[in-house]
Amino acid sequence: MRKINIIIAIAFISLGFYTHIYAQGSGLDLLTTGPSTHAFGLNEAVTAELLGASDIYTNPANLALENHSTINADYTLWIADITHAHAAINLKNEAHALAFGFLGSQVKDIPLRGNQAGPAQGTFNVSFLSLSGAYAYRLGPVALGATLQYLREEYYIYNASGYALSLGAATKILDNHLQLGTSLMNLGKMNKLRNTGTTLPTTYRAGINARLFTFVPPKNSNLPITVHLKDDLVIPVYTVSQSTQDKKHRNPYTNIALELNIAQTISLRTGYKTGNTVRHWSAGLGVKLDTITASYAIIPFETGFGTVHSLGISYRF
Repeated sequence: MRKINIIIAIAFISLGFYTHIYAQGSGLDLLTTGPSTHAFGLNEAVTAELLGASDIYTNPANLALENHSTINADYTLWIADITHAHAAINLKNEAHALAFGFLGSQVKDIPLRGNQAGPAQGTFNVSFLSLSGAYAYRLGPVALGATLQYLREEYYIYNASGYALSLGAATKILDNHLQLGTSLMNLGKMNKLRNTGTTLPTTYRAGINARLFTFVPPKNSNLPITVHLKDDLVIPVYTVSQSTQDKKHRNPYTNIALELNIAQTISLRTGYKTGNTVRHWSAGLGVKLDTITASYAIIPFETGFGTVHSLGISYRF
């Protein structure tokens, strides 16, 4: 019995290590990361950014500002062998938008060891899942939206489920040169995971997306370059201590990004995240071919854990 207790204790130590690497915070911080390759390239300065169907996880109001229906699919190789998968569809009908999305993360085959050297006692998995639905409506220049999520987390032999609600508003002004967005993300609760329920990473966000100017290279008038500046203020409501489950307040931080759009075909992106993080910088690339856009993003971690790579594709119809 003592050996079994030690094995379980070590399993939870391992879980804490992988969760810390994954989240760089606590709770279901998967809900504050990305979720799409496009968003990673901008280091999540996306509250006022149109991401296609992925708006469902960043600001649901943006779903109603999209010009077309879209399907998004993304796959991300996070550090420590963690994988993220995301897919969503937004069905746009004039002023209305109805969307459905999936967001998941998993790390497999974590060794389970006892108190002695030797082969592992077995392996276990850690996984997070979100299934979501959203509705948005555009009334004049202003769009309002809401996302409802079913959540599930699994650690070792334990699992828990819950729900989250996100609300957003967005608008475009100055002849579409400036987009504004605001959202209150991840209000809800989780059932108990073993002894306590994980507290959701609730955040308030306010963002801008400004089209600054367009210039034409002197020797190539067919390649106009438009410069966009994007900025998000993020205010975490609270996070939770992994060991005590006490609520811990965190300071606000800012995500700022710059995007160069070349001839409405190629997008070069970079973003910077302030505050207490080990992934300050990101970069990304988007290539648009008619109704299909392919994206790539890279996020280097500053702790030596590795580098994140993300690939995504979006289809407009």
